[in-house]
Amino acid sequence: SMGEFYDGTKLLSRTDLNGALPELYLTTGNRSIGKTTWFNRYAVKRWKEKHRKFCLMYRWNYELCDCADKFFKDIQRLFFQEDEMTEKRRANGIFVELFLNEQSCGYCVTLNNADSLKKFSHLLSDVDMIIFDEFQSETNHYCPNEIQKLLSVHTSIARGQGQQTRYVPVVMCGNAVSLLNPYFVELGIASRLRDDTRFLRGDGCV
Repeated sequence: SMGEFYDGTKLLSRTDLNGALPELYLTTGNRSIGKTTWFNRYAVKRWKEKHRKFCLMYRWNYELCDCADKFFKDIQRLFFQEDEMTEKRRANGIFVELFLNEQSCGYCVTLNNADSLKKFSHLLSDVDMIIFDEFQSETNHYCPNEIQKLLSVHTSIARGQGQQTRYVPVVMCGNAVSLLNPYFVELGIASRLRDDTRFLRGDGCV
């Protein structure tokens, strides 16, 4: 068992199959073992301690409402009672900016807006971690070319400062829905995962 609460420290300390820093960290398991809570808290703590911004990834544009509330409500009650999170829509609603105690701390973007986000990559260039919660669709409803879109958004954020690509890890949390979800298939995870696997290292992912 994973103890009472999930802890992502071990996952974030792993290297990929080539011994390199993974770009994708995927965590999957039963509902409500606290994956989302742990990573959301981690993102806010990093912002408060090091002023490192984060980006929340969603699939569909309609999910870009009440982002601050969705993201912060649970962790505020548990860990950040003194803090307040608010949001502002940017670029005609193509993305949302998040503020902790009135200081910009991150953004929310959607896969579906991958193409439009290219134009705003310079605005997202201070992000150095992306969180994609519920990456396995419960209804098996994915964007067309979803993985290409994810890579496109990642590139927009990682290249936003001009020069070469910065290291921007993507943490993907999900309930175990299907081994045949597009990510597990594309990353070669579906065919390698066993019932007793705890950590599976792939090319660029763990």
